[in-house]
Amino acid sequence: MPPVALGIDVGGTKILGALVDDEGTVLQQQVVPTPKEDEPLLHAIVGVARGLLDGAAPDLPVGLGFPGLITRDGVARYGPNISLREFPLRARLEAELGRAVLVDNDATAATWAEFVIGAGREARADMLMFTLGTGVGGGLVIGGRIVRGSQGFAGELGHLIIDVDGASGPSGIPGELEAYSAGNAIGRMANHAFLQGHFIGTLLEGPVAPTGEQVTWGALQGVEPAIEILARAGRYLGIAAAGLVNCLDPELIVVGGGAGAAGDLVLEPARASLADHVLGPTHRDPVPVVAAGLGPEAGAIGAAFLAAEEGRG
Repeated sequence: MPPVALGIDVGGTKILGALVDDEGTVLQQQVVPTPKEDEPLLHAIVGVARGLLDGAAPDLPVGLGFPGLITRDGVARYGPNISLREFPLRARLEAELGRAVLVDNDATAATWAEFVIGAGREARADMLMFTLGTGVGGGLVIGGRIVRGSQGFAGELGHLIIDVDGASGPSGIPGELEAYSAGNAIGRMANHAFLQGHFIGTLLEGPVAPTGEQVTWGALQGVEPAIEILARAGRYLGIAAAGLVNCLDPELIVVGGGAGAAGDLVLEPARASLADHVLGPTHRDPVPVVAAGLGPEAGAIGAAFLAAEEGRG
């Protein structure tokens, strides 16, 4: 089956490009590291696109999922975990590639993929998603449609305030979810535990503090400090989810991203915390909190789907 679009997902550490057919099958992909500066980042995206578009139809649409505030006309305004500021990303990419490019938030793209063919495919109309990666992203599907908001900035679930007197994430906003449940936050909690000696004698013992990925690995091996760190991240995730359930009453909550690989070590504490903080828990059906189904390709698949839909008008 031929590709319906090229999707590219820009993350805090890597750029993943994928040629995708209309069933969401990844036909070909390429992964490169994410540069830290503006022009090298743009050139890396263009390089991935050109490599995968070689021999493709000249009208094959391109979709890009990018972390941060993306306007409806594809300007990258701001992202706490990425370098671009007020950058005309869509215009620059279209000029470089000579074809139409859709630019959207990366977590919005992943949310759409999960809703259409992933863990949310059984949801009738209303779903929300958290992506736990370098930061915390999110997306909202209401009435079967992606919610983008007046400027295109809707779905920044990682910046929900869960503890106004709490820690700040990379954005500098005190008490935001990203400061507690992102991969970087898990790494910071692990660093604190390491300095307190709590990892001494465990599978994670070493000359430096464990990373977020090592914490997830250790927790899956039964290392108690790592389990508690992930449980704490999950509890805060549940608090944020409860606020959204109270506001939006979704059918389903999907959790993806790298930290989502921990499965129930994060999801069970999140479910319990959600039940503790939602309005009228004994008078409503519980909202399922489930792991994403598409893995690390979700953002690229969603970006391709959104670009194909835009191309069809």
